[in-house]
Amino acid sequence: MTSIGELRRRTLESLTRPSYSIARKDMILLNDNANLFGVNPAVEELARSFDFARLWAYPSENSDELRERIATEFGFSAEEVIVGNGSDELLDITSKAFINPGDKFCEPAPTFSMYKFYASINFAEVCEKVIRPDFSLDPDALLDERAKLYAICQPNNPTANLFDARAVKRVLSEAPGIVLIDEAYADFAGSNMMGPVMNSGRSIDIRTFSKAYGLAGLRAGFAISSKAVIDELRRVRTPFGLNSFTEAAAIRALDNKQWISETVAKVKSERDFLASELRKRGFTVYPSVCNFLLCKSPVPGPALVAALRSEGVAIRDLNSFPLLENHVRITAAPRPMLLTLLEKIDHLTAGGAR
Repeated sequence: MTSIGELRRRTLESLTRPSYSIARKDMILLNDNANLFGVNPAVEELARSFDFARLWAYPSENSDELRERIATEFGFSAEEVIVGNGSDELLDITSKAFINPGDKFCEPAPTFSMYKFYASINFAEVCEKVIRPDFSLDPDALLDERAKLYAICQPNNPTANLFDARAVKRVLSEAPGIVLIDEAYADFAGSNMMGPVMNSGRSIDIRTFSKAYGLAGLRAGFAISSKAVIDELRRVRTPFGLNSFTEAAAIRALDNKQWISETVAKVKSERDFLASELRKRGFTVYPSVCNFLLCKSPVPGPALVAALRSEGVAIRDLNSFPLLENHVRITAAPRPMLLTLLEKIDHLTAGGAR
């Protein structure tokens, strides 16, 4: 009898899925960059008025109300917007729509690991170009690859910095293929690449409701591009990708600008507090425009991550990424969570801040 291993898609033979380790519910989760300052109040407001009795019915096939609201918010037409079950679905369907077996996919490294995951599943030849030691983007290195699909995280995860806009725009204007710009953290950085993306004619700007909007558990994301590109993405996207409640919550979240503004301010304040405290404890802390910090640990990074996890605090181990040996990523959080983290670090490093 043919084994399951022989039947599976051949790209899975050497593919390692990025780890999203399951943590206990009572853990302090400083590892996944979710918004830890509370769920968006739009969810509770919606729950009081939402017609749950209508959940027997399918939602809108293309989440038309949300698409119209996004289009109005950012100044585009609804035909230039697609929504997905989190930005991950949009990353996935971008590879499905534009990668043929053997086509080249190119990204700077280190960056968000799911880009190459989805490209690899869809039989792409993956090419990673390590960024400069100062974490700046080398557009020549990317463009020299003449790839079919590129992915650039702006600002970049996990290095927490904005790439020079001129370098990104050059890739947008000169790349022979599709350029995907992931702006998951743009709300914290005050950046916006939608204009340059639309000017390129065939690139894609992807956003998420999981970070500043505080809706990670509801899974909603969206992309803006030319109608021609959006039409291709729709061809491979599953219908009814967003449930009715999530669509309605995302619409309300877009209207709740004061909460977003206040939350972003809190994130920045607590991020700066954490950076200062970690430096006192011997960490190298890099400048950040995101809702997380990239740090080099004064002790072996994997050991610190494992020890903190055993103490009920999860941070992200980056040891396997290029340039990031013994580096960790820590999400900005409310002060009590950060004080617990610092207390645990003091205990584990036996002596604390020195």
